[in-house]
Amino acid sequence: MKHEPKVISIQRTSAFRLDPILTGEEAIVLRALAGGLTDRQVCHELRMKPNTFLSMMRDMREKLHMADNVSLIDWAMERIKGVDRRIDQWTGTPCVSRSYRGRTQ
Repeated sequence: MKHEPKVISIQRTSAFRLDPILTGEEAIVLRALAGGLTDRQVCHELRMKPNTFLSMMRDMREKLHMADNVSLIDWAMERIKGVDRRIDQWTGTPCVSRSYRGRTQ
């Protein structure tokens, strides 16, 4: 008797990418900020240079036609409201995958 394997299809929700215009790295940075991390904490966690961070924030504001970082983060928080925000239960900070660290250096 041969058993057929069951195939499970997993699809990411649009909340992970936030918007198709944003790159994966931009979405990760924006999710971390929306989760409560400061600019310095994001740079430290992702091992990102501050100039790279500032450039990425400027690019995201231009892409999404936002006036400032606060409105950009508010927009992200609204987009991910009610969806898994990948928040660490113990510290209350977003969990950042180790595989993304070092890509922006």
